[in-house]
Amino acid sequence: MPNPNAESHKNQPDDGEMERAWRLLEQHAEAWRPAWKASVLEHATLVHDAACFLAALFSPQVAVDTRVLRLGAILHDVGRSRAQRVVEHGVRSGEIIREAGFPEGAARIGETHIGVGLTAEEAADLGLPRREFVPHTIEERIVCYVDNLLSYRSDTKHHLFRDAAGAVQRFAEELGTAYGERVEAFMEGVEREMGPERLSRFRTYLADVNRTLSNGIGGPS
Repeated sequence: MPNPNAESHKNQPDDGEMERAWRLLEQHAEAWRPAWKASVLEHATLVHDAACFLAALFSPQVAVDTRVLRLGAILHDVGRSRAQRVVEHGVRSGEIIREAGFPEGAARIGETHIGVGLTAEEAADLGLPRREFVPHTIEERIVCYVDNLLSYRSDTKHHLFRDAAGAVQRFAEELGTAYGERVEAFMEGVEREMGPERLSRFRTYLADVNRTLSNGIGGPS
């Protein structure tokens, strides 16, 4: 499904930069768990494409740095190859993105996409650097929002998008009611920014993607 307002996108990454980002993700996925590489690449592709669609819905009223958004969406999970614990992979993604010379904004997307972020105190309690890892910019919030909607079905071996309520339920079950309420507030905040008409268009896009995935036609292009 094409982006609804592609003309409004500015500061696009060039083809070489995009290729370098995909190559970096492939290399780290291969080093981490070769058997999962296809799933990692599919996940990144789905997050990237949905984030671009959502960013186009926000434009031109909201200025979105498309270069930062696209690179961050591709590489947000690249740090799984270095993480000893799941909660570390955002910080490790930021490290790898910076080491590769990609924009700081893309590194921040990697760092802040875990759940709906971590305060400095929460990060320190988890043995991470005492820094705030909370999504604030429009690029950070778009990738975080989209990533929370995407789930992997181990029974069918493919991804599907769920609604915001499904994301809230998942985090409440895994991390407790209080964190679930934070997720709910974050997801509802992004959806309020969209407004009913744009949210309806985005949900239609996700439903179309889910039909494609259910038919077994997913994965990186």
